[in-house]
Amino acid sequence: MNTLITPLPTISTPAGAQGSGLVARIGASIWKWLEEVGRARARRELLSLAAMYETKRPELAKELRAACVRGS
Repeated sequence: MNTLITPLPTISTPAGAQGSGLVARIGASIWKWLEEVGRARARRELLSLAAMYETKRPELAKELRAACVRGS
């Protein structure tokens, strides 16, 4: 099994190509959306874990909720 992580290939466009700014804006928008989706999922997971640990380890549940707030 190969665990080497290699960078993603880059797509080169000729200098001054029309639409390259559009491609960059679309890429930035997709990246922003992916980050928002990731934050929402992490928030749900943290709150779920906090609820699960509330009775057995309330100090951990409190820390998980605090992490959720800090990550917002």
